[in-house]
Amino acid sequence: MKYVVGVDVGGTFTDLVAIDEAGHTTVIKSPSTPENPGIGVVTAIEKCAVALDMDLEDFLSNVLRICHGTTVSTNAILTQTGARIGMLVTKGFRDITEIRTGIRENGYDYAVPQPAPLAPRYLRVGIEERVKWNGEIHSPLNEREVREAARYLAQQGVEAIAICFLWSFRNPAHERRAAEICKEECPGVYITTSADVLSEVREYRRFSTTCINAYVGPALAKYVTYLLDELRKEGFAQELLITQSSAGVMSPEIACEQAMRTVLSGPACAPAAGVYTGQLYGIDNLITTDMGGTSFDVTLIKDGKPWMTDETKVAQVYCIRLPMVDVWTIGAGGGSIAWLGKGKSLHVGPQSAGATPGPAAYRKGGREPTTTDADFVLGYLNPDFYLGGEFPVSLDLARWAIKERIADPLGIDVVEAARSMVKILNSAMVGAISAVSVRRGEDPRRYTMVAAGGAGPVHAPALARALRMRKIIIPRLSSVFCAMGGVISDLRHDFVRTVNWRTNQVSFDALNQVYEELEQEAHRLLEREKIPPADRYFKRTIDMRYLGQFHEVDVDVPNEELGPEQIKEVIRRFDEKHEAMYAYRDIVETEIINVRVAGFGRVVKMSLKEYPHSSEDAGKYRKDTRDVFFEEMDGFIATPVYDGDAMRHGNRVQGPAVIEQKITTIVVPPGYSIEVGKYGDYIMEVPE
Repeated sequence: MKYVVGVDVGGTFTDLVAIDEAGHTTVIKSPSTPENPGIGVVTAIEKCAVALDMDLEDFLSNVLRICHGTTVSTNAILTQTGARIGMLVTKGFRDITEIRTGIRENGYDYAVPQPAPLAPRYLRVGIEERVKWNGEIHSPLNEREVREAARYLAQQGVEAIAICFLWSFRNPAHERRAAEICKEECPGVYITTSADVLSEVREYRRFSTTCINAYVGPALAKYVTYLLDELRKEGFAQELLITQSSAGVMSPEIACEQAMRTVLSGPACAPAAGVYTGQLYGIDNLITTDMGGTSFDVTLIKDGKPWMTDETKVAQVYCIRLPMVDVWTIGAGGGSIAWLGKGKSLHVGPQSAGATPGPAAYRKGGREPTTTDADFVLGYLNPDFYLGGEFPVSLDLARWAIKERIADPLGIDVVEAARSMVKILNSAMVGAISAVSVRRGEDPRRYTMVAAGGAGPVHAPALARALRMRKIIIPRLSSVFCAMGGVISDLRHDFVRTVNWRTNQVSFDALNQVYEELEQEAHRLLEREKIPPADRYFKRTIDMRYLGQFHEVDVDVPNEELGPEQIKEVIRRFDEKHEAMYAYRDIVETEIINVRVAGFGRVVKMSLKEYPHSSEDAGKYRKDTRDVFFEEMDGFIATPVYDGDAMRHGNRVQGPAVIEQKITTIVVPPGYSIEVGKYGDYIMEVPE
């Protein structure tokens, strides 16, 4: 039997899903190992082999592909533990990354300091060279200065060098020659050029993205090399694929070269899995929510496509310019810590107890009350069946932490404190969902919620009710949703070239040639990844704007030779999208700023098993009754508990109820109903 495996490393647990040729799934959750995430990945794979009654070598020999979502790059930025980096820049422009766009982080507070650049000023060296706006060389590269700068940076102990020249996106010759010299003078140092990272106009965004690549590249390369070596030792000879911020995957070699593409590696896979889940049930408009141990990630999917962005700020500070899934993330998860601020005001998060020590209930020495502790106290989670009973927890420790830190200082009982913690966290998550929907002019009532993450199905009903959403899909694999998203994702590589042409004067021969050249670049990478030509496909887009505008809008372009009729259609699409985004369209000329190509490589996907219809009656799967707190009842009520892993397609349950799976728990409040779908997922109806 052959398998495909998806692995996602979270702040608390490392999730794994293995799907065989018949569509059967095996799910593993193993504690993450922050000191070396690769250890947790290998441990999860070992547990999977045991669950399938195989030794590790035999299991890995039957694995066709491992798709891995990693937080190594993200954590390097968040914790400021990335590489010590230097920069080579065009002489006279070494302060670009410090000047940024000239806009302060908070325009109304001049006391807020600007973020420190990833490469400090003394490690940014100006080099004599100049390429003109049209790509012509104005001043040749001073190779002597490059060698001296490389030796200086090596003496300063840099681990990576970012080479960022002013007009290199027009002509990369100087950057590439400088890279060759740096490799000669600084063996073992990670070298990256802005032309290879982002061949696009606007130097701050290009320089910042290149610095991020240099900052996270060494750590990612070290991690990927370690993980691949460990897997090879155990007999794994097939593909290890790394997930990208765009929800595609790529080979380890290319991931190490373009590490910045993994900055949102983990969260980006949930929307891909959301699209897949929606297709199973014929639903195109979804809002995916993923509540894990540390964060709450939200994405809007409209007409079967995740909302994408070309630019974001990593850690709310550092600009990165790449096509990526627009994931809204807040610090709200099962491990979010409750604390008292000024005036004894109650807060929950964004700090998290993480995997170590974790919530107080985990019995690992944690003393701070978390969301998970509150869920135990309110009866949502079963302390005797956490992760199927494999993970021992203590309800007494959960109650003690909430009493000691929250209830006693506020003069309230433990239940009221736990209830308040949950309500505050739920309110923050409702705000995050509103940010990706209401603030964009989208009515969440027209969308179906996909509730994922280990803690998501506990809190999702309250979120949907607050937003008046009528339906929730809780995937059977909700607790390992991001890992699932990696398994079903194709390889993807993105390419861009700045052209800056007026649309009414464009040369169609030149435009078609640019697309052809970009697709050839994609072919070269997909060839390195051994993707057959028949399994390659492409998506073309254009960044277009009205004449005189600063920002542009990306528009889909037909995958065919372009001529006058095709350009008219592109302009029409631009007008429609501009009006949808900004509530107006103009009659002035348009111009094309960037030409883009996304190159894809199809991978072999395993299909989920479709279950035969059973009866509506789920009575035989009822296994217990326990007291559960419901806001609708303003207190605890005796609530039936069902064995979710045993329930079958067609089984229907009316709330109040609790459905327990080994990897997650679903809370069904009074008035709600839930039914098992044909792929084992749960469809919950929310009352008006």
